[in-house]
Amino acid sequence: MTEMAWISSAISAARPQAMGALLRYFRDLDTAEEAFQDACLRALKNWPQNGPPRDPAAWLIFVGRNSGIDAVRKRAKQAPMPEEDQVSDLEDAESDIAERLDGAHYRDDILRLLFICCHPDLPATQQIAVALRIVSGLTVKQIARAFLVGESAMEQRITRAKARIADAGVPFETPGAVERSERLAAVAAMVYLVFNEGYST
Repeated sequence: MTEMAWISSAISAARPQAMGALLRYFRDLDTAEEAFQDACLRALKNWPQNGPPRDPAAWLIFVGRNSGIDAVRKRAKQAPMPEEDQVSDLEDAESDIAERLDGAHYRDDILRLLFICCHPDLPATQQIAVALRIVSGLTVKQIARAFLVGESAMEQRITRAKARIADAGVPFETPGAVERSERLAAVAAMVYLVFNEGYST
């Protein structure tokens, strides 16, 4: 496996944990997604030079969290966060996060993210589409192919779903047993489509 292929694979594997943790921290889908994307860009620059981190998910969470805070502060016209190379405790903080990733708190982040995306206020097709995009990181093209629709139509569907989640004030908490049972079919459908996409590529 080439270096870039390994990095891509590591980022894909870490995405659910990282996105779940960032969503819990920022409680906003767009902010969490932007923070994760920025962390990925930094990983593409940092990892080839400095070697892979001990725990890619912990690294992405830490860097993404700092990036998200920076973005929020800039929007609020406050002082920005220091540059990444000026953060002296990166390794220590990364280690601390890595030690906690195996705990129930972080495992719950992934389930919470899945069930938030599959909120019953959304049409079933939007639930699955936004979950595939946010949780699994499939491209719009891949999702459109799974639904047999055009890319532009799918892009609009995902955008509407994210806006609806934001406008509805969907609580970023793990739903109760009854709510989980109501959303389970959509979650199962998403898992099936991810498997199907992986099998076909």
